[in-house]
Amino acid sequence: MRSKGIHLSLALLVSMGAFSLSGCGGGDGDSARVAQTVDASKNGVTEIKITENLGYVHFKSFYQFELIGVDKDGKEINLTKKATWKITDSDVENIGKIKDGYFTAAGVKGNFTLVAEYAGLKATPKDITVSDANLTSVAIETTSNVVNECQNLTLVAKATFDETLVLPYAITWKVVSGANLGSFKDATKGILSTINSGTITLVATGIDNNNKEIPSPQFNVTVDDGLATIVVATTPAVTELRDGETATVKVSGIYTDPANPIDITDNSTITASPSDLLLIEGTKITARNGIANGKIVTLKGTCGGEEGTKNLTISERRLKSVEIENENGGTSNLSLSEGSKLNLNLTATYIDNSTKDDYTNNVVWKIDDRNNNITDDSKVTISSSGELSVNTDLNLTTAAIIYVIAEVRDGSGNVILNPSGERVEDEINITINPN
Repeated sequence: MRSKGIHLSLALLVSMGAFSLSGCGGGDGDSARVAQTVDASKNGVTEIKITENLGYVHFKSFYQFELIGVDKDGKEINLTKKATWKITDSDVENIGKIKDGYFTAAGVKGNFTLVAEYAGLKATPKDITVSDANLTSVAIETTSNVVNECQNLTLVAKATFDETLVLPYAITWKVVSGANLGSFKDATKGILSTINSGTITLVATGIDNNNKEIPSPQFNVTVDDGLATIVVATTPAVTELRDGETATVKVSGIYTDPANPIDITDNSTITASPSDLLLIEGTKITARNGIANGKIVTLKGTCGGEEGTKNLTISERRLKSVEIENENGGTSNLSLSEGSKLNLNLTATYIDNSTKDDYTNNVVWKIDDRNNNITDDSKVTISSSGELSVNTDLNLTTAAIIYVIAEVRDGSGNVILNPSGERVEDEINITINPN
């Protein structure tokens, strides 16, 4: 009779951070069996077996069972996520659930038989005990307690129940001192992320059946000061981004070998200066607030007291055309009288046919009195924002027509060209009426 009282001398070291479920496979029903049969015909599997395990799962925990297939040549293939897994002969109703070999206990003790099938093949069933043994200790056991700054260290914890039974169990990882040097971004995983050199003290904690915390002895990690240089790059590898365009940032650290940079993106802080030119969401950057001739932004990656930079030019989207209009949207038969003003705006159309009202990026406004109707041109002016003003003493005897031109220029003062090679500018005629 299996029970929690059986004492085992086995030591199963389990990293609480190593388990992860991804994808879906196996399952029940005809479609799953058909898929398995097709797959089996490709890999030539003739035999399947559930890998050796303790035969124990804690009633508050989990276990990842695995299924191995063997072909006629003895080659082994992992079929864990392709198999159909079942719980049978359970002496407790709703003892737990299993998917892709990952068993999650339902909080009750008992026994069940584990069955795995693949393409009509059946593995030898395994008898499993779901134990309510009580957690007695947690120990951090790892091959190394030294890591370079800005790199990660994966730690391993051993949970022991009733003194001898070692099983996978939910562990919480905590930094006791040195929180400014590193942290566990996910407290349920034993992955220590470091950002600076020094000594970090940590513990791993489990909760026993009485909801009491069982902490491990404190464990010291030495973070070496080995980072020499930081390199910042983007994917795609660009030097210019236009408004709305995105890229992914990668931060690499050079330690001892310049030819072998280490990816330290997750440990680094990514910033931009000026900050209003880039929207930073994790490692994704999006250009914004660009202008026709571009603005320079410095993308920065920092960690371990080191900083790497990459300059990007942030430009607006490519313009196709611009159109002058008055503040009410009018584009024809515009007029004003002596002593009055007329506010003009510019609407921009981009190559994707989207538009922007009241466009102001590097716009130059000009007046052309090409018919020489006005004797004193200084009495008709236009501001940099497009406000047209006519003095009261212009003293016209008949209406006069002027031409207002709006040009979009680059940083060198040249009118920019659209993708078709045309100047991005517009012209409109406006009538000035005498008083």
